[in-house]
Amino acid sequence: MTRILLLGLLFTGCLTATAQELPSRRAIKKEVRAWQKEQNHEMATEGSSPMDSAARVNFTKLPFYPINLGAYQAVKWERCADSAWFEMPTTTARKPIYRKYATLYFTHADGQTYSLTAYQSQALLDKEEYVNYLFVPFGDATNGTDTYGGGRYVEVTRGEWILDFNKAYNPYCAYSGRYSCPKVPLENILPIPILAGTKYVGQH
Repeated sequence: MTRILLLGLLFTGCLTATAQELPSRRAIKKEVRAWQKEQNHEMATEGSSPMDSAARVNFTKLPFYPINLGAYQAVKWERCADSAWFEMPTTTARKPIYRKYATLYFTHADGQTYSLTAYQSQALLDKEEYVNYLFVPFGDATNGTDTYGGGRYVEVTRGEWILDFNKAYNPYCAYSGRYSCPKVPLENILPIPILAGTKYVGQH
């Protein structure tokens, strides 16, 4: 089976960006490289890095999959009918408040349509810069081998509805036990490999 995400979406009846609105291949690559550079800078910088000081000393750069143009998708989406606030389980006793906001639909290279739930954080609603921020924790068939065993995170902006797996990143818990990280909900564990975004080198 070809294991590269295709740009294609099947669900109808929801608002969506069109293929004509997507940036050029060059622009997508430039955007992803800038994001990777920012991620590396944050990981290497005291105060923003989740790594302990000893690990940070030896840090050079994060391992990334090659940029996957098919992993940049203007998704079809559907507003979740059940959007009551709830306590999201984490790796500790902490339970941040989220709600299901939208179901995102994309098509994999195997020809099947898959979905992920995007969550909205109650705590971020009062922060202007995060008012349209949606959180998408997900697992896939690469977890425990190429990527972190606990899954990865990616973000989506309301109004733009771009799902870019090239910007998938590891939870801070992948780098230190000092953090409390949301667990990937069962509904967001994909049976397919997502060959894009941040890999993981360490104990899975």
